[in-house]
Amino acid sequence: MFLLSFRLILVGQDEAKTGIIYGKNHAFSLTAPEGWVLDNKSGVSQGLYAVFYRKGESWAKAETVMYANTASLMDKKHTTLEQLIEYDLDNFKSNYADIVITDGKEILIREGVTASVKYLSGKSYGNHEAVGYIDAGKTGIMIIMTSRTKEGFENALAAFGDLVKSYFFMADEVVIDKK
Repeated sequence: MFLLSFRLILVGQDEAKTGIIYGKNHAFSLTAPEGWVLDNKSGVSQGLYAVFYRKGESWAKAETVMYANTASLMDKKHTTLEQLIEYDLDNFKSNYADIVITDGKEILIREGVTASVKYLSGKSYGNHEAVGYIDAGKTGIMIIMTSRTKEGFENALAAFGDLVKSYFFMADEVVIDKK
């Protein structure tokens, strides 16, 4: 896996809906869709500092969850978003022989910013997944929705679209003061 370390700052009080996700070469924000929770604690053991699930559910037990992940676009294996997508999908294909990968409709975030979307499923894979890939200069941003059921996947597609559309790029040079 090519996950970079990153952290999350919650914006607001109590049940914050927007968080700033930052790490080496990236800082961006995401806002939880209506009816969903932004959680910056439950996914930390998996290296995920921004996880989302429906209100009243939990990260561990929810039928459908979403999360953010990043990968460097300064890696020799993938210096462009297209190469990152190919690299990522090739990893899935090598691990799940029957995986089905289809193109989703590109999501317009704002003028000049789009997410390429891929859908993944298959009996050996077990889940139904949507991945929105966004080019953030030095980093590829991946916003992922995964569901244990096809029905849960289909019911959450609108929320996935809302989460992807909430993406807001802040910086590709981040200085973290360790004091």
